[in-house]
Amino acid sequence: MPDIALRMGTAITSNDLARVRDVLPRLNPGDHLTITIEAADAHQADLVLKLLADHGLDYQSRGDSDGRTYHVIACRQETS
Repeated sequence: MPDIALRMGTAITSNDLARVRDVLPRLNPGDHLTITIEAADAHQADLVLKLLADHGLDYQSRGDSDGRTYHVIACRQETS
């Protein structure tokens, strides 16, 4: 499966969280989900991070060098 990218609006709503929740079952081990949020709204990422953690995904977050966007990259770990 190809990697999935989602862009959140200026405010993270229940619809945005539903979009994330809908793609999680399609993530296979090693697949990546990239969620892009406006940097000014990065304080809202806690809702998304909790959702990812609750579904057992590893994630890391980082800001872009342009200072305008914030990315959360999530991955389902390979099982051994």
